[in-house]
Amino acid sequence: INQMLENMLSTETIVIITILYIAGSIPFAVLSSVIFKLPDPRKHGSRNPGATNVLRTGNKSAAVFTLFGDALKGFIPMIYFMTSGFDTQQLYLLSFSILIGHSYSIFLNFSGGKGVATSLGIIFALVPSVAALIVSVWLLVYYLFRVSGVSALIGFLLLPLFMYLVNGDSYMIMISFANVIFIYLTHKKNILEFISNQT
Repeated sequence: INQMLENMLSTETIVIITILYIAGSIPFAVLSSVIFKLPDPRKHGSRNPGATNVLRTGNKSAAVFTLFGDALKGFIPMIYFMTSGFDTQQLYLLSFSILIGHSYSIFLNFSGGKGVATSLGIIFALVPSVAALIVSVWLLVYYLFRVSGVSALIGFLLLPLFMYLVNGDSYMIMISFANVIFIYLTHKKNILEFISNQT
């Protein structure tokens, strides 16, 4: 792990982290709203620049564009760097630069989305079967309760278990716990609102 950390502090890696942050910062929800001439997602609905809030406008095409854009900005860089000699552990750690860019975008005054689609894009590139399991749980829970946020949270809560069952690498499992914490922190407001509505 010390060698991994040393590699991640190299000048090359710092440049890559910067590139990944900028890639993650691309606000596809805002772009889709401009392209499809919709209200700014930061000013309507939940005010979250994500696919679910774009869908609230009733424009499914814009929501799909946002969903795939957010996922691909996680997927494409991971695939590219996998072919450049980086191992899966390094890439999963580096992928947090994309997530930070997504949630604290330089193009949106350091605000942004919640990172669900982008995380799935990253995991689909690194461990596709784990991502497929998360999506399966997400769809099942959504079918039962019709609440997208809760479905995503339950799906990601099982991420470390799925990583253990499919991958078994202890470092990947630890990083997946960090991924879960990140997702839950970005959903903090939603979680508090859900709890308050149940009391």
